[in-house]
Amino acid sequence: MVLADPRAIASHWPQPRTRSLAELTITVTEAPAKLSRAHYDRAIEAGLSDDDILQAILLASYFGHLNRIADAVAVPLDYQVRHLPPDTDPTVPALPPAVDAVVGKHLIEVAKRPATAAALAEWRSYIFTRDAPLTRRQRHLIARYVALWLGDGGISNPTDLTVNPLDDALRALAEQVTLAPWHLSSASFMPLRAAGFDDAALFDVCATASSAGMFSRIEVALIALGRSET
Repeated sequence: MVLADPRAIASHWPQPRTRSLAELTITVTEAPAKLSRAHYDRAIEAGLSDDDILQAILLASYFGHLNRIADAVAVPLDYQVRHLPPDTDPTVPALPPAVDAVVGKHLIEVAKRPATAAALAEWRSYIFTRDAPLTRRQRHLIARYVALWLGDGGISNPTDLTVNPLDDALRALAEQVTLAPWHLSSASFMPLRAAGFDDAALFDVCATASSAGMFSRIEVALIALGRSET
């Protein structure tokens, strides 16, 4: 049921704690900028602690990254699972980009989990401070677009960057990874392949976009939880 219809868990599951976890997970996945203090209050009322809420946000963001990588490489499962994930439906529309940027202080700090905070910092450094296969400029271009689509106001808007055809191709693939990974196909990679990108470089684009999405989802969610509903 969780795989087939997670919204049914959020609305009809008998335990309030499970309903609240499902609501947080769905919102972080689909529209983290739409979180508000009301979500936090409902979670607390349902019996979740700040640690529980932080863990839910971190896991939802992390598995969003893993699922995007799985969609990008299209590698089938090579092991048995009790419940197979639903088939990808390419007719499902893309997620809408955030309308407004979310800025402010975290309601809950990742520093409450020092080992997690250190691992995320190391991950961020690895993704964004390398010069191959992508250049640092290309990595930052992708991260800034991803932040724009998810409402992460802590990263500069990408509109000040010089746009050229290669930048456009990077943006297009990053957008699909971020907002509609189930639309990924061989055609998604053709513009960058034509520009000379090999498999390693294409994977780097997807990994950079999905990692940036994870970081921005965490950032946006932890700020948005402290805001009044608009």
